[in-house]
Amino acid sequence: MTKMFSMRVLTLLCTMATVLGSATIHAQPAAPLTIIDGDYAEQCSMAARNPQAASGVMFTGSRVSISPIQICTLAIQQDGNSANRAASYNNRGVLHFAAANFDDAMADFTEAVHLQDTLTFAHINRGNIFNLREQWAQAISAFDRAIELGIQPSEAREVRELARAHFNRGIAHENLEQLREAYLDYLRASELAPEWEEPVRELERFEVVR
Repeated sequence: MTKMFSMRVLTLLCTMATVLGSATIHAQPAAPLTIIDGDYAEQCSMAARNPQAASGVMFTGSRVSISPIQICTLAIQQDGNSANRAASYNNRGVLHFAAANFDDAMADFTEAVHLQDTLTFAHINRGNIFNLREQWAQAISAFDRAIELGIQPSEAREVRELARAHFNRGIAHENLEQLREAYLDYLRASELAPEWEEPVRELERFEVVR
């Protein structure tokens, strides 16, 4: 396989951040959110699913308003279950990522995988930030772990996130001039999300020599 054109510049958008949320939550959150019975983890998850729509969080019967990031912090502080805390760290990281606070986001994603190493989405999120920092080897390692763990494709969004993991790992491979690995990742991304045009465009830049 030879490469037909010069290596492209990395383009990675904030919208590629992956969110871990409760499987029972499907609706987009309204703004402001309302806390009922102190269900902080669920509200944190809902906010992370759509950071642009989440503003202040109002306690029922109170004039107090706090930010979605603060509600995620409450979820972390008050939940003794390590898996739940890992999910809340990941969701808080997504909110930091959306605000371009990449150091805080990385700290949260890293804590999430320390608490629960099988949290696929947190590994993907770490890989995305490593790509943004052009730390290609670390990005590949993070995406390797995510892809090794896999995602149960219960909905189209999750299949798309796995496709993005392959696509973003392909970016890292290409920047390290690991062209065969990059090609295979772009190909797998295209197979997982055939309606997604960007992997197809990347594949057109390669010529496979047999």
